[in-house]
Amino acid sequence: MTTTGASAPGKALLCGEYAVLEGAPAVVAAVDRRVRVTWTDERIAMSLEVEATLRRAQAEVGPAGRSLRVDASELRQNRIKLGLGSSAAAAAAAAGAVFASHGHDLEDRSTRQRLFACALEGHASIAPQGSGVDVAASTFGGFLRFERNDERVDTRRLEVPDELHIRLIWTGQAARTSELIKKVKELRRKDPSRYCACMERLVELSARFASAFDTGNAPGVVAEAAAYCAAMKVLGDAAGAPILEERLERAAELAARFSGSAKPCGAGGGDVAVAFFVELTAAERFELACNDEGLHPIDVSWGASGVQAC
Repeated sequence: MTTTGASAPGKALLCGEYAVLEGAPAVVAAVDRRVRVTWTDERIAMSLEVEATLRRAQAEVGPAGRSLRVDASELRQNRIKLGLGSSAAAAAAAAGAVFASHGHDLEDRSTRQRLFACALEGHASIAPQGSGVDVAASTFGGFLRFERNDERVDTRRLEVPDELHIRLIWTGQAARTSELIKKVKELRRKDPSRYCACMERLVELSARFASAFDTGNAPGVVAEAAAYCAAMKVLGDAAGAPILEERLERAAELAARFSGSAKPCGAGGGDVAVAFFVELTAAERFELACNDEGLHPIDVSWGASGVQAC
């Protein structure tokens, strides 16, 4: 056995926030900002997700090393998390390091599936409110259609529509995802009919977005993303949660000015917005306008490779 480290990409959830927890399809992309893990003989503090994944992966394929040193700096800006799934990427990389150290080819499909199961279980043991879509993106990479019903997870690789231009914008403010999800759960308990109405709309739009993306319908992607943003605002208003807070709302307004659309990329409340355009010049003008408004374009390459040995 050789102690081999690993890396895994961050993710951008293009559509399916909240609805994916109700069994709707989500579309997610891996981005080329990566978390890297390396073995160390020192006993160092690791995140709970990494510790849990490490135990699970070593139970699956055998002991590897004592501790993992995690470098997630590429998924931060000024030491603030960007909201690109750093904990999920760390879990995927940790599982990858164990499998790679035992000589498993991380490019092999069956190995990826086993690795994904370990990372998903380890991550979920600490963050059980999530769907696992971020772990899937970090494990498999590329663009994915993700769907989860109970314990069954289905992933399928997608191709990005030819005419579609995607941009990421950081609000400069980190979001507290757990607090937003807590408020949405409170809405489900206190006003189930209103909650169901919000979720039915999000589930419908998520399926429409996934269909447009899958069929290469770039204008359809732009339109469905705008509708999804509006539906997320309705959910936030109903739950008393700042899902579409002012910076994200401003990004959506700017995108619409340039014939595009933008929405929260994740649970909302801050972090990043994702924007969609069918014209490259419109996407570039949007980024310039964001800079003028104190919003920060994030330079990424889309559809990055999944977990890799290093």
